[in-house]
Amino acid sequence: LLNRSVIKEQADAEEIDELRFHNTLAFQEVAHLSRDNAFRIEPELEEMKKLARSLNALNDKLRKNNPFSDGNETAPFADEAEPPQKEGKSADDELAEKRRAYELVLSELTSTVNKLLAVASNNRDADFVRYAVRVFDRRHVSLELHAAPINPATLLSEFLFQPEMENAEGEPLARTVICTSATLATNNQFAHFKQRCGVVETGEELVLPAVFDYSRQTLLYQPALPAYDWRNADRYYDAVAQEITRLLEASRGRALCLFTSWSGLQQVRDRLVDGEHYSIWPIRAQGDAPRDALLTWFKETPHSVLLATRSFWEGVDIPGDDLSLVVLDKMPFPTPGDPLHSARMSNIDESGQSSFGNYMLPLMTLALKQGFGRLIRRTTDQGVVAILDERLTSKGYGRQARQDLPPARFSRNFSDVHQFYRRALDSQADFVLNVWALTGEHAAASARWRWQLLRLQDGKSDAQEGQSDQSATSVYTEIAGAIAGLQDLRQRIERVNRPTDQFGVELRCSPEAAQQMQMVDTQEALLLQWQAEKSRWKQVDLLGLAPVFAASPHTDESTFSDSTTDFELANDGNPF
Repeated sequence: LLNRSVIKEQADAEEIDELRFHNTLAFQEVAHLSRDNAFRIEPELEEMKKLARSLNALNDKLRKNNPFSDGNETAPFADEAEPPQKEGKSADDELAEKRRAYELVLSELTSTVNKLLAVASNNRDADFVRYAVRVFDRRHVSLELHAAPINPATLLSEFLFQPEMENAEGEPLARTVICTSATLATNNQFAHFKQRCGVVETGEELVLPAVFDYSRQTLLYQPALPAYDWRNADRYYDAVAQEITRLLEASRGRALCLFTSWSGLQQVRDRLVDGEHYSIWPIRAQGDAPRDALLTWFKETPHSVLLATRSFWEGVDIPGDDLSLVVLDKMPFPTPGDPLHSARMSNIDESGQSSFGNYMLPLMTLALKQGFGRLIRRTTDQGVVAILDERLTSKGYGRQARQDLPPARFSRNFSDVHQFYRRALDSQADFVLNVWALTGEHAAASARWRWQLLRLQDGKSDAQEGQSDQSATSVYTEIAGAIAGLQDLRQRIERVNRPTDQFGVELRCSPEAAQQMQMVDTQEALLLQWQAEKSRWKQVDLLGLAPVFAASPHTDESTFSDSTTDFELANDGNPF
């Protein structure tokens, strides 16, 4: 605000510097109250009041010197040559534009003064909660100050929903207000919305059926994961990361993973991108770049994965094939330690009602519906919503929340996820084989490859490294790894007396390797060996992906949780 040209024209540099100094003192006063990321403000803020008074004095000065006040319309050009006109604009247009800019600054100054005084004074703390929130980005930490009504119903009722005028007979005139949203109703009714917003009487209420064919377009999946326990958080986040990993293999990336907390996001990210595990999916997280830049990257990067927190649970529109998997780590309950939620919950409890049933549950249900809604944006969209919270099934309120979600088919079996994507992607794959050529210091001077083999029916996987001719290029090293991986899988299938021509494999490698393996007319020994191995299978589909992690510390053991023994095909002849 202080950088506006209008203010610089009316206040000298010393005045502006003094205002900036007052601003620093005022926010330092708040920052020193607590080290928490979000905290309630209880004392009077004297430095904040001083800042408000200084800005109010500046506001009075600008109003007094307003060159656009009545009878002084041409004052800006009285003592100077008329400035050159902008192309296509008349002098009257430019004068009107300057006047609007001046009046906008006056309005913003008045608004800022009122907001500062509202935050600084504690004389309305019985009805309002004043609180501060530290906002972190990659380079800075900023402090946001808020003053919000504990119960907004009274204000909304007075200024929005109730009659504001009378007719000639002195009768109140009805005010027409239409409230519409995809997430207004909970438990198929509007009781929570009306109570929180002060709506006493309504005309027509209507909950419309879903506009999408969710039973065909969407699968709601809940895996059997352990419940979160802060005493053993590592076990929980290990399980979440492993589940997300196998979901990404089934969906080919293209995923938005939404977390209820920043710490949860970091825990999972550290496990997905830790320098030791291999990933073929480009992964970024909230905080890596501004929100719009991350969304642009996600839409423009094939098979990408974005990890984000609550600000991405709503207002994100990614239609089409760019998004086919939404993962919600937990049911999004309001944070009890949040100053605003805490004040509102206390207010409800003091009135003799249940803050959990009347506040926490409805808000959680609405947020869950918003997160679910990120997936299906068009009638042609298809995908899986995975909710990794065991309470969705084990608790009565979780089962009720599930009933409030769009009517997607529900499953707790990973094989249903595989079958869903198999149909959606028109794929014949029963297995996935990811292949890398290892480069960098860990590959040394040798040409090393690594494959990861994954059974799509249940997501179990293992991996192996090997070495090809030292003179081989990275492309031919990948091809050698692909041959070795298919041979390994073929041996497992043959051990249980099953023919390999009953199974399909999706082979993921670099685009360059995929191009070479698609060649038909060739006399090169390695490519002929590849063609011979490929011909043994029902189908081998090639998916070229740009490498994300090409090297990791060398190990002779699998870096995945499922061992080779777990992945062995059953001796009863059933490969799954």
